[in-house]
Amino acid sequence: MKKLRICMSICFFLLLLLPIITLNRKENVVSEIDNRTLTNNPFSPAYEPENGEFDLTEGIESYLEDRIGFRDDMIYGYTVLNDSLFHEMVHPTYMYGRDGYIFSKMGMNISFESYHIVFADMVKQIQDYCTERNVPFLFVFEPEKAALLTGKLGAGINYNDDWVAQFEQALDERGVHYIDNFDVLQAKLDAGEAVFNKQYNAGHWNDLGAFYGVNHMLETMKKDYPGVHVNEKNEFDIQQKLNTTLPVSKFPIHEYEPIFYNHAQLVDKTEEYDAEVRRDENYGYFEYVANEERLKEGSPRTLVFQGSYMNAMGYKFMENSLGEYIAVHDYQNVIDFDYYYNIFKPDYAVFEAAQYVISNTYFDYAKMTELDLNPVPESFGALPVEERGMSEISMEAAEGEKLVTVTVKGLPEEIGYVWLTSAGEVFDLQKKKDEEDPGEMEYEITLEKDKYRLDSLEVECVNKEKTKITIYK
Repeated sequence: MKKLRICMSICFFLLLLLPIITLNRKENVVSEIDNRTLTNNPFSPAYEPENGEFDLTEGIESYLEDRIGFRDDMIYGYTVLNDSLFHEMVHPTYMYGRDGYIFSKMGMNISFESYHIVFADMVKQIQDYCTERNVPFLFVFEPEKAALLTGKLGAGINYNDDWVAQFEQALDERGVHYIDNFDVLQAKLDAGEAVFNKQYNAGHWNDLGAFYGVNHMLETMKKDYPGVHVNEKNEFDIQQKLNTTLPVSKFPIHEYEPIFYNHAQLVDKTEEYDAEVRRDENYGYFEYVANEERLKEGSPRTLVFQGSYMNAMGYKFMENSLGEYIAVHDYQNVIDFDYYYNIFKPDYAVFEAAQYVISNTYFDYAKMTELDLNPVPESFGALPVEERGMSEISMEAAEGEKLVTVTVKGLPEEIGYVWLTSAGEVFDLQKKKDEEDPGEMEYEITLEKDKYRLDSLEVECVNKEKTKITIYK
């Protein structure tokens, strides 16, 4: 009996020790069950405190909670057990609604605030930038699932999105050209069409919803650009796909969803540009395809800043419709709008964003307030012009396979805006601090390599007071 007790004690001790022995020590690991980066070792260089302030005790506690052995299995078992016994969704990403619906987990209701005013100002500034260059612009607002299916939210959920109407009023006051896909999707839901899955992919529309939402976008674009092609269902092969788990989760479900397969003949240019086009390190989605059939029909070369609604589903409908489709993940990157515009020089520009991403997490408030896009040089046509030699400034060019980045230094301190002219085409330079001498300012532009002509370069600038133009050539 004594030996048995000893054996039992050893086994019990080993069971307690096993999760520690199997600790997940890999750095920068993303959990498959709740799709988040696990806390790194607080003693390693990769550790980043959540609030920016180092607290060793808090760091160790968070590390052990995240890295303990069998963590995903324990979360999965606990989640499935609660679902089976109590029909409760105990999960960090999802929550149950009524009638078997599943939604993304919700935080506090959002209130309209100064952030949304700054966001609307940014959209207006981007629109004005395009308008001055004779390029149509459209802002597209995507409603979240909970906004359309509020009646299916669980008991006790007090959902309120009144801020949306106030935000759209701010867009109206600024004369922003925009659409909201709420009415289109609501009409389809009322007609019995499932534009959102009941359970799978709780944070986005499905392919059917994407088809209707993107078509609404295309119909609006067609009013400005008649060559835009509006999709029809018979242009796609529509099949049903069975989903057995929720995305980025092992939570079991059994639900079919419609999948639209696009058969358009595309020329994929993504790899040619991917390595050279800069993007935010956290939001790197990029796609560049050409549809020769649509180009012949006169459909535009379109630059689209888009979020996950489009990255995951909507892209295929843009590919089938547009002559050229250049897609960039909008989070943080759209604040760098002129960088992308000057590379691709589109016929049409679109900025698409979902309701739940209009926040400082995805669009930095400070960067938006600092945005100052170049006007066109023609707007200063009445000012006196002073011509100087190119030798008075310095110009460096870093060439890649497809793009070239030109840096101009040595301009006077009182400069407001700067433009580069190459072979008669005008490009807008961005102001940035000189990395070698942070006290000095330099100006930078990235453009297609074949548009950079050394024998025809001019640098034009206007002073901050907007009283004089200086041209270096």
